[in-house]
Amino acid sequence: MTSILFESWRGAYADNPRAISEFLQRRHPELTQYWVIDDPASLPPGVRPVKRHSPRYFALLLTVDILIANDIITKHLIKGPRTRYLQTWHGTPLKTLANDEPRIRSGDISAHHKRVMRDVPKWDALLSPSSEISQIFRRAFAYEGPILETGSPRNDVLLSPDAPAIRSTARKRLGLDEDTVAVLYAPTWRDYRPASGRGFEDPGGLDLDVFLSATPDHVNLLLKMHPNVVTRLDGRTERVTDVSHIRETSELILAADVLVSDYSSVVFDFAVTRKPILLFPYDLDAYRRARGFYFDYHEWAPGPVVTTTDELSAEVTRALEIDLGRTARYEEFLDRFCPMEDGKATQRVYEQFLAPLLG
Repeated sequence: MTSILFESWRGAYADNPRAISEFLQRRHPELTQYWVIDDPASLPPGVRPVKRHSPRYFALLLTVDILIANDIITKHLIKGPRTRYLQTWHGTPLKTLANDEPRIRSGDISAHHKRVMRDVPKWDALLSPSSEISQIFRRAFAYEGPILETGSPRNDVLLSPDAPAIRSTARKRLGLDEDTVAVLYAPTWRDYRPASGRGFEDPGGLDLDVFLSATPDHVNLLLKMHPNVVTRLDGRTERVTDVSHIRETSELILAADVLVSDYSSVVFDFAVTRKPILLFPYDLDAYRRARGFYFDYHEWAPGPVVTTTDELSAEVTRALEIDLGRTARYEEFLDRFCPMEDGKATQRVYEQFLAPLLG
């Protein structure tokens, strides 16, 4: 019996591995699926939970037939002799990765980077959204193995027949009625803003009071902080909901009407929906120096770029009246960065990698 071990975000039932897992649950229910998970109750029936870094976890890394992850396996010292490891990664990069990061190029080699470079040689295949990104991946990871240009399995749901129902359910759960405009604010983390203890701080670029006073009353903000950020909004205030605990971002993308982000890969995912995207890089120069980009930011951006909360509020209001998802700039972004996002990425992963192994 073929066995598969899935790991996503070090313990979440989410992202590309989840899309592949659910496809296989439908196509091959006879497979034995294991999930590295923090909350076993989040798994569907028939999927077996595994605690990360437990003896069972390390035993499975050595013995499963297929390993599928969306990030490096941090303590993956030895790959099993028959294991085939599919690395899906976790989004299209705007900011530099691995060997391309400024601090790595300057010789500041972190323990995390060493773990990355230890994991890469174990990959039997790597997923990519396009040929341009494939070349970035090869250089950044010094990876010479097969790259499968399939698109992102996690985005298939955004174009599926189930998308309207998922949107409706997610909005009800978040307390959003039909007339509410949901603005998803999903900034990335800042390497240069460590918090005391562990994790990183939210630099606080968005002034919530100004935003709420300058936007219509039916605009609600969904605040999605990166998992590395430890500062959080305490509960819910009027017209603001902290959704940082929701790991499956596709549900938030479907629930939202507008995206506000900065340097996060969620921009590439949200573009699949053709809904308005606003860019809020309030610390652009500092972030460029600290992390660096693969593309010129202003040329890359699929929507308006603003740097103050006043400007952002005005653009959100304008987005309610103008279809910012149908501009030439947006179309160019889709053509360049999302050429494979057609709702069939998981099917291509199955055909190109899984089917030959499953027989």
